[in-house]
Amino acid sequence: MRVVYARTQFCFDLKAGGSVGHTLGVLSGFKKNGCSLKVISNEPFIGIDEFENSIIWPKMKKPNWVGEFFYNLYASHKVKKEILGFKPDFIYHRYTGYTFFVAKLAKELNIPLILEFNSFDTWKIKHWIKSKNFLKHAFHQCVNYEIVKHIEGYNLQTTGLIVVVSQALKDDLINMGIAEDKILFVPNGIDPDVFNPEAADNEKTRKDLNIENNKLIVGFSGTFGPWHGIPQLTEAIDIILGERLISNIHFLIMGEGQLWKQMARKLSKYRDITFTGIIPYSEIQDYLAVCEILVSPHNPPVDGKEFFGSPTKLFEYMSMGKGIVASNLGQIGQVLKDNQNAILVASGDVTGLVEGILRLAEDEGLRERLGKNAREDVIANYTWKNNVERVIDRLKML
Repeated sequence: MRVVYARTQFCFDLKAGGSVGHTLGVLSGFKKNGCSLKVISNEPFIGIDEFENSIIWPKMKKPNWVGEFFYNLYASHKVKKEILGFKPDFIYHRYTGYTFFVAKLAKELNIPLILEFNSFDTWKIKHWIKSKNFLKHAFHQCVNYEIVKHIEGYNLQTTGLIVVVSQALKDDLINMGIAEDKILFVPNGIDPDVFNPEAADNEKTRKDLNIENNKLIVGFSGTFGPWHGIPQLTEAIDIILGERLISNIHFLIMGEGQLWKQMARKLSKYRDITFTGIIPYSEIQDYLAVCEILVSPHNPPVDGKEFFGSPTKLFEYMSMGKGIVASNLGQIGQVLKDNQNAILVASGDVTGLVEGILRLAEDEGLRERLGKNAREDVIANYTWKNNVERVIDRLKML
């Protein structure tokens, strides 16, 4: 099959994070399923050189919502030319809130469209976008919200197949009137060859990080927002190191974000913690491999909404074959099974998080058993190749 992959998100120069892993994963999945690919993107993102591609540069980038909205007006005819030249069997679009021209072109050219829908941008505007300026805040909450609401609705109604990463997202779409047979739930995944603990040089990574060989490393990778459990993780580390509950432990904190400074400031008094900053996607495997324990202490959304995420790090952790301590929340608690391939704790439970980390730190056999089971589970059920195969099979049924 011939596939056009359209990337229109106005987040540029990304080297790490869930969207990077998901994009490269889906592309590799199409490739491993024997598809011919043409990537049409607004920037040459990491990994794009492995595929036939065409870059249609934006004329303006900031503010990003303005840049993306006006991108519809001048990129459309160039993308249409690329589509007509490639003659795809379908178009796959990683949807973002201000893009409508891809759906419009697919309808005009009568080419099936698969919409990858990772979250509601209307929800993000209501709960993520904050401004101390009253006029800016009111503009986003009223005018911007209505614009995105109409674009979001147009995309969801126009597409032939909507791919979501969680059952919670699928349920939300059904509740707003989208036909169930139009929605395919496919969680995130991994490439087990990329996230392979056997391929890492742990001795070199330890040396580069300047962490003593006798230290057992507990790692966290991600963005530093409250929904990633950063407040609880900070408190748990403070308890473990401050009360000296175990002597041979070292925390490796990978990434940056909203709460990074706050966390680093509170824990700066300890020597057994390393903040790496952002680790490029091409290198994160080595940093995960050097850890004996990996943590994923997620929290539910701030408005009490059901957890709708499918954390890419969850599957990366599993593929690295490590002992995992994670929140029993949404999809995390469905993919991971307590005492089978991970230790699960209640979301927001600092005491449980501390106890889970200490339990794995003190029991090497348990770490190895859970890690082995986790890698076997993720390879059997959550590879990008298998995920994309499900998408292709469903498309054939339309």
